[in-house]
Amino acid sequence: MAYLYFDESIRENGKFIIGALVVASRNLSPVVRQEWEEMGLDPDNEEYKSSAPKDGNEISSKQRGVIRKLLFYSKLGLVVLPSEDRTKLGNYCADLVCQLFDTGFLKEEDHELYIDENIYMSQENQNRLNDLKIQCFLNSNSSIEAGIQISDHAAHALGGMLLEELGIVKKQVRAGEKSGYPPDELLNLGFELWASLRYALICKQEYIEGLSPPPEDPANPFYRVEGLWPSDC
Repeated sequence: MAYLYFDESIRENGKFIIGALVVASRNLSPVVRQEWEEMGLDPDNEEYKSSAPKDGNEISSKQRGVIRKLLFYSKLGLVVLPSEDRTKLGNYCADLVCQLFDTGFLKEEDHELYIDENIYMSQENQNRLNDLKIQCFLNSNSSIEAGIQISDHAAHALGGMLLEELGIVKKQVRAGEKSGYPPDELLNLGFELWASLRYALICKQEYIEGLSPPPEDPANPFYRVEGLWPSDC
């Protein structure tokens, strides 16, 4: 059984929306809530928000560290769509989930999908998921179904990466401790975000002639991403 969590990041300056689907083998909501309680927080009122400032905010930075660790041990898929398609976001989520069944990533067994508030999904797509034995919980409260906070973080990070790739945002951040780089070295924000997400992406290592590095080079594998559903716009 898998637990799936879906949230979005709306980037008006880039005129796009990123939806992030986090897939885990256990229910992450009680795990997140317990982490906040152990930090002395009220999980009903002090959830993690990816958009909250981190500089000088020790609590928010600690929460981000917890969320990143949980994401590292989960899997991540994404949808990309133009801002004007916002009402289709939930339907794209359903398309992505169905794709994960088609590729064999999700097995034919019971699953649960928690979708954040104000994300619409048609009844037809709800029925599609139900036929695949996925119980869909629309308009979930992210403070209660706290696994959504992980997808909130992932969507925000993916949105930042795409903004940088499009040349809309240029920002550098300190590498920090345990990064593999000198702590004070400045890295492009997109690279830092990519480093924190890449191992979670739903993909298969595959050698493709003409695209991949030499097959005997394990340090530079080529990955075919299966957890991506782009808009056709």
